[in-house]
Amino acid sequence: MTITFTNLSGTRENLDKTIADLISDNWTAANITGTITPVFSSDTDEPDQLARPDGSYINEVRVNYSSRMRYQTDDFDVNGDDKHAWVCTCFIEIQGESLQILLELEDEVHRILWENRPNGATRLNKSDSTASEVAFFEDSEPEFERLEPEEEVDQTPTSQAELKMVYFKIKT
Repeated sequence: MTITFTNLSGTRENLDKTIADLISDNWTAANITGTITPVFSSDTDEPDQLARPDGSYINEVRVNYSSRMRYQTDDFDVNGDDKHAWVCTCFIEIQGESLQILLELEDEVHRILWENRPNGATRLNKSDSTASEVAFFEDSEPEFERLEPEEEVDQTPTSQAELKMVYFKIKT
């Protein structure tokens, strides 16, 4: 018996790296006041980002791996016990030099995710440009929430959104 992943071409890549590379590769600096290209990072490339103190970079987009769980809905328990849906959750954290820049960075991330969302005709590519296992995003425009500043004055506003990516495992 073998377990395979639908859509996957080659070997698997951590999805935080896939998303960070997607955002970096499709970034249009001209869409941000001051033509800003932020620093892009992921847990795969920079371990322990969740434990890192705030303020590491101004104008940064970080993709943090959070969890991998079986999708608990009857809609995805198809073919008896031969196909299972899974969801990988990553947090996209953005830190901007000002509130205006933060909001523009959020809009650019939304544009990239929406234009490159996986569906039946489009695959989410890994950093090597081959297809990842992701079948679809649970929400192609995740909602960003402001994070509380560590001090009284919020000199580098930060927000975070949860991106859920659904993929399928098949028993053959």
